[in-house]
Amino acid sequence: MTTIRVDNLTVDYCDAGTGLPVIFIPGITEFKEEFIFQFHGLSDSYRIISYDLRRGLKRAADYTLDMLVDDLRRFMAALDLDSAVLCGHSFGGLVAMEFALQHPDMAKALVLVSAYPSVPNISSDQLVSWTSSAEHPLHRGFGTAIKLGIARLFGRRTSSTVAMTDAADAVRTVARQASRTSKPTIDQRVHIVRTTDLRDRLPELSMPTLVIAGAQDREVFLASAQQLYESIPNASLEVIEDAGHFCFLTRHDQFNTVVDEFLTSNLAHL
Repeated sequence: MTTIRVDNLTVDYCDAGTGLPVIFIPGITEFKEEFIFQFHGLSDSYRIISYDLRRGLKRAADYTLDMLVDDLRRFMAALDLDSAVLCGHSFGGLVAMEFALQHPDMAKALVLVSAYPSVPNISSDQLVSWTSSAEHPLHRGFGTAIKLGIARLFGRRTSSTVAMTDAADAVRTVARQASRTSKPTIDQRVHIVRTTDLRDRLPELSMPTLVIAGAQDREVFLASAQQLYESIPNASLEVIEDAGHFCFLTRHDQFNTVVDEFLTSNLAHL
């Protein structure tokens, strides 16, 4: 993890690899560590960056989508990035889309994962429950295969006992990170979702866009993925089977392959 000072804001971020920069933007209760499998699977070919969104403010009215967009703009400037591929998960997709609408020259391409342009038909409690990282498998007992996958990510392969111990440590680390999201921060981010509707502006997104959804996600998010695909002019859609809202974790190999193929096929346009 690295920290950078952006004017009056301190940004915690992770940065690995070289080449085309791909910035991962986390969701409502997520942190940069959620994208560990993308660092492992994609940083050989791309410069993979993830960062923590600004926490909630004392004055809730000051916490806006425009502010988060400007945070990302200044963060990129601090890293000397004129442009990047933006990959937003869930709430992070709103940040990515609004950023691309305001700064189209800085968004080489978009990857929108379990994203939505608006969620008018579900309550705030449902939104948090259905998109919270506390709901995804890393924070429940979720089977040996993925735990061993995390252990391999951390480079420990000496024995199954050591691997499982390291995997448990990794799970606890990610869960501990998510638990740092305060209720005011969650409430302020939920307010942004409840008051944002990008549906009419989607046709303005002219950059190559990959929409990814998990086939087992909630119907509202699957419908949102279809709407993004149909409304964004240069969009493609990938639905990952046997995956839900956190497909980039539970089906990370397939997810990384889909992202790599999308970026490779669009390199001539980036």
